[in-house]
Amino acid sequence: MFGRRKDVVYKVLATKKRAVALHKLSAELETPTSTLLRTVKELESEGLVEVFYGREKAAIMVRAKTLEDFI
Repeated sequence: MFGRRKDVVYKVLATKKRAVALHKLSAELETPTSTLLRTVKELESEGLVEVFYGREKAAIMVRAKTLEDFI
């Protein structure tokens, strides 16, 4: 089940092709932010996403790495 959630999160991020605020992604996927953050951190450890920490209101931005990033 958890692996499928990771796939869904990655696919949504990859189709956006830009950084997305974690709280907006959480609302879009109807998933609690804490659960989504754990999933995103696991994807980050696998090298599939980049996580950026903003300065204002502790904003967390997430962007999927795609093949274009490696070419």
